[in-house]
Amino acid sequence: MDSKIIHATCMRAVVPVITTIEQERNRIYIPKEPRINIIAQQEFYIDNILNRGDRYCVEQIRMKPAVLYKLCDVLTSRDLLRLTQNVSIREQIIVVLQIIGQNQRFRFISGIYYRSIETIHHYFRIVLKAVFKLYKHLIKDPDDTVPANSILILRYENNTNIFIH
Repeated sequence: MDSKIIHATCMRAVVPVITTIEQERNRIYIPKEPRINIIAQQEFYIDNILNRGDRYCVEQIRMKPAVLYKLCDVLTSRDLLRLTQNVSIREQIIVVLQIIGQNQRFRFISGIYYRSIETIHHYFRIVLKAVFKLYKHLIKDPDDTVPANSILILRYENNTNIFIH
């Protein structure tokens, strides 16, 4: 008699589990959205800025692609910026140029590059410090002569020349 009670108790415990499994098996699943390849999207966005033409590049980052690559070379050759595991040097500089040149907010840029606001802020500060360390090489007084082989010359109201050589 005890075995009949044990058998009935086990059946009461097992039947709900079996019905739940059957319900899950017969459930219609709604597929999730397709996943985005974040790295490919970031590279596509950067390449779109740089390869769409000089005019578009100047509109987006206020700099021609050749000058951007020269700035990347200067910052890396002087060991002021380094390639990290997650963010390339080119992306670091373009993010800063978009924030400054387009007056974009960190939140907007973080959405474009699929990065957190903290990451954008972190690399913004790193690139800004690197450019400030180039101050003596980039900014000359009005009395100094500007080298003839300079790539970029910007003249401001007080005749301060900024150039990359």
